[in-house]
Amino acid sequence: MTPPRPAPIPLLSALVAALALFVQCGPGAPAAAAATGWTLDKVYAERMAMRVADQRCKLFAASVASALLMGEVQARNAVLRSGRDASQLADLAGVAVQRGSTVPCRDPALVTEAAHIRAAFSGYSRIQRLDFPGGAASWKADRTVLSTRVDGGRWALTTAAVRSTAGLRFGVVVKDGRLGLFAEPGAEPGLMQPAAARLLLRDPQRASRPYLAGGLTPPPRADSAVYFAQERRNAPDGGLGFQFSDQAVEALVQLDPREAVLVELVYPSSHGDRVISGVYEVGDFAPAYGFLTLAK
Repeated sequence: MTPPRPAPIPLLSALVAALALFVQCGPGAPAAAAATGWTLDKVYAERMAMRVADQRCKLFAASVASALLMGEVQARNAVLRSGRDASQLADLAGVAVQRGSTVPCRDPALVTEAAHIRAAFSGYSRIQRLDFPGGAASWKADRTVLSTRVDGGRWALTTAAVRSTAGLRFGVVVKDGRLGLFAEPGAEPGLMQPAAARLLLRDPQRASRPYLAGGLTPPPRADSAVYFAQERRNAPDGGLGFQFSDQAVEALVQLDPREAVLVELVYPSSHGDRVISGVYEVGDFAPAYGFLTLAK
């Protein structure tokens, strides 16, 4: 049965209420949206409509526009986690783009809500720590460490493994002012330091649809892209860890939030290589990473 096409949404009737949900697009988002009289669908459509209007009317500075896009991605992820499929999401996007493309740039409601969004951003940009909940785990972002000069860097974005065979940390480390996707091994008695690290995730060229097999299962290797760490260096918690390329970050950002990725560390031994692995939910990695780069 084909779902009904969403009815046109009046733009900007209460966008500030939607902005209050900026950081609540995780498992508790449906209840939070209901408390304000907003559905997740409407939050997503409003954010997209406002972004489209900004592209045409130049309503915001680049930092505010980036935050608005980040909020749109969060809302999109929440809609997907609520059970909407790709066709329903496309219908919502079509309504939003049409409205954002046609509202007059001098519309009083548009001008008023743009001012409210700027004010909301002023407070939001001062937040230093923020959790981005997913379906099974959260990405925890910390902007207080961004100016660190510690030799091994500091963890700026972390999450818990959905499943792992041993101790392993995965996330984003800041070192010398630069963000890098990073994997750090835990203490493994009897093993040498790992010799290599790799990140496996769905390759859109081989599998265009999100891999949602259930239980946050990474895609088959035949449908996966493999990113080998480009550098082994000092880790934030001591010892050595592995930094991945910016291309790996970009590939992770492009995935569906309901997907999973696999991180593997390869340990050489006298009996052959031993592989320790961790499975991680993609979740709201993209907006969480964007939060770290948000200008004040």
